[in-house]
Amino acid sequence: MEKIAFYGKGGIGKSTVSTNVTAVLARSGKQVLHVGCDPKHDSSMPFLEPASVRTVIDTIFEVRAGELTPEHIVLPGRLGVHCVESGGPEPGVGCGGRGVSRMFELLDELGILDETRYDAAVFDVLGDVVCGGFAAPLRRGFARKVVIVSSEEIMSYYAANNICKAVGHYRDNGVALLGIVFNLRDNRTRRQELEAFAKSLSTRVLAVLPRERRVRQAEVAGLTLVEHAPRTAMARTLKSLTQTLLHTPPESCAEPTPMDDAAFREFVRTLG
Repeated sequence: MEKIAFYGKGGIGKSTVSTNVTAVLARSGKQVLHVGCDPKHDSSMPFLEPASVRTVIDTIFEVRAGELTPEHIVLPGRLGVHCVESGGPEPGVGCGGRGVSRMFELLDELGILDETRYDAAVFDVLGDVVCGGFAAPLRRGFARKVVIVSSEEIMSYYAANNICKAVGHYRDNGVALLGIVFNLRDNRTRRQELEAFAKSLSTRVLAVLPRERRVRQAEVAGLTLVEHAPRTAMARTLKSLTQTLLHTPPESCAEPTPMDDAAFREFVRTLG
C-alpha cells in the first residue's frame, strides 16, 4: 500500500495538491484513504458534503470507549474515496497536535491502515512540525513517502527546511523525502532558483505548479482541479506528479540535508 504524506507551510496549497493526487488515484481505480491531519478538518471538502463531516475528536466523545469501529471515523465520499478528519479543539483551547496523535492511535488500533483495505493512503498534514503531534505520520512510521509543498516565498522555504529536519530525525522509521512540489505564487519565478533550493537540501523538484485561477472555481464547485479543468497545465502536472510519486521507491531517495540558520540566511541572500 502506498502511504504518502504532504507537508508544508500553512496556506501553501497542501490540501489542493493532496486532494488532486487522491482524485487521480481514485479515478484510476485505486481504493484511497484520504486523511486530514488538521484541526480545521477541511482537507476532505472535495469528497464530502459539509454536513457529513464527522471528526475523530468529536466521535471519541460521542462513542463509548471500546465500542469504536472503523465505520465511526471513516467517511465514504465521492469517487469512492474514504476520508478521515482528525479535527481538534476549538481555536485557542487545547492542543491540536494531540488530536492528530489520537487519530493515528485509532487508525492503528482499528486496523484501518491494514494493507488489505486500501491501495493508497494520502495524509494532508499541518506543516508546523515543531509539535510532535503533527509529526505523527513520521514518528509512528505510517507514511513512508514524504512530499513537501512549498512556494518561492522565503517563509515557505523556511518551513520546508524545518520539515527536512523532522524527516531526517525519523528516517530510521523508513520515512523518505521524495522531493518538493512548488506551488507558485508568481509564474515568472525562475526554475533555477527552485532547483538551487532543492539541491541545498539534497532533494529534488518533483513538480512546479503554475498559478491557476480555476483552482478557486473548482473549490466553489466542490471538485478537484483534475475533474473541473483537466486540460489546464496545473491539472496535467498534477496527474504526472501522481505517477512520479507512485513510481519513486523510498530507498532511492537521499537523506535530506537541512540548512542551519546561518546557512539558510546565506541562501536567502543569494536570491537577490
